[in-house]
Amino acid sequence: MLKYLIMRVLGIIPLLLVVLVIIFTLGHLAPGDPIEMMYESMETVVATEEMVDRARARLGLDQPLHVQFIRYVSNVFRGDLGDSIVRSRPVLGMILKVFPISAQVGLLAFIVLVVTGVPLGVLAAVKQNTAVDYFIVGGSLFLRTVPVYVLAPLLFIILVLRLDIMNVPYGWKGITHPNVIMPTLMLILFPLAVVIRQMRVGILEVAENDYVRTARAKGLRERQVILGHVMRNAITPVVTSLGLIVTGLITGSVFVEQIFGIPGYGNLFVTSLIQRDYPLMMGCTLFGAFLIMMSNLIVDFVYPFLDPRVTL
Repeated sequence: MLKYLIMRVLGIIPLLLVVLVIIFTLGHLAPGDPIEMMYESMETVVATEEMVDRARARLGLDQPLHVQFIRYVSNVFRGDLGDSIVRSRPVLGMILKVFPISAQVGLLAFIVLVVTGVPLGVLAAVKQNTAVDYFIVGGSLFLRTVPVYVLAPLLFIILVLRLDIMNVPYGWKGITHPNVIMPTLMLILFPLAVVIRQMRVGILEVAENDYVRTARAKGLRERQVILGHVMRNAITPVVTSLGLIVTGLITGSVFVEQIFGIPGYGNLFVTSLIQRDYPLMMGCTLFGAFLIMMSNLIVDFVYPFLDPRVTL
């Protein structure tokens, strides 16, 4: 297992280099000049061409692209993601400041997703080809097709304006505040259908195995058969999806954090794109890629505990 761990960790390095090449190239080829946009945001300062050139030279943006890339990569592997062009603050510090907020919302959404998605998938499998099955699967697929930026304003109109049963859940007031309920629900609607369908398919496939028929022949109750013999093997592919989903809930909550005014990781990333802040944009992307790689590594180590047939 130690050898496998070392090989997987070493394999992350070339993947990070590929991600660095992609985000660095695309970031610098994107239209817009961050220096000019920085001065445009300063209403009291009128930037001259000399001021812009001086700022560009100070940040090293006047150097050839390959020189900038080599310097950036060397800084990254020393743990330095550079400084924000617009805010003149360390990128890593900015990410670590807002990431706990996204992590809290994402992990809460993950717990709700597991608690609702797995049982609904089991219920849909047990009630295969019935109205309950069609309602669960069809309803989750319908919610998956509705974009967050459409569903969230619609719920605002219904719950806040029409029914007047809640205030506008805007801003961040902690994980225990009721404002976190709607963002959490918005986050789980897209991956919910994936968990339900994979759990349903897994239950139906495992239920056809001989050892499950033997368990039923011994007179065990259906609940005991499902929980004791079917669930453990059927949930393995679901864990693979959950490993990627939990990272997506944290790093991919761009629309949700924008709509609900949550000052998290997704909000910071959108701001970096709007302002063409190269270091901040690349730092956010690289940080998200690293989280995805680590989540895949963790999922691989969880497999043997779920299925003893899997060895590392």
